[in-house]
Amino acid sequence: MYMNENEYQKKAKTLDEVNFEILWEGKPAGLWQRFLTLLKLNFTTYQISNDELIIKTGFFNQKTNTTELYLLKDPDISVSLWQRLLKIGTVSVLVDTHSTNNRAGQKLFLRNIRDCEKVRKILRDAIEDDVMERKITYFDKV
Repeated sequence: MYMNENEYQKKAKTLDEVNFEILWEGKPAGLWQRFLTLLKLNFTTYQISNDELIIKTGFFNQKTNTTELYLLKDPDISVSLWQRLLKIGTVSVLVDTHSTNNRAGQKLFLRNIRDCEKVRKILRDAIEDDVMERKITYFDKV
């Protein structure tokens, strides 16, 4: 079935119609990262949107790692003694092993972030909302 140009343009979304809501955005805030941020040299950014976890790194070789939220499970927090002194923590989340994604079975880390408890809650709620929106059910192996 062939569509002419007008039909194709009607079906194509414009950039204004794309829903890209950022729920949270942050940078690593460890001692070294704070120094780099003061110098405007901290190039790592973490974002949680309504359907993706986005990790941006690099200056010369910029890399954006995006993972769909429905593939993520079990956000956890770990806080070392040094992180407690700086009031930061690390949020880790497991990439679902049942997917065909090349990152399956791995953990993604949001390292040295402020308010890690709040970020974990935002991430957990965003994952749950995305799973409910897509009507995905998980069956645990026995």
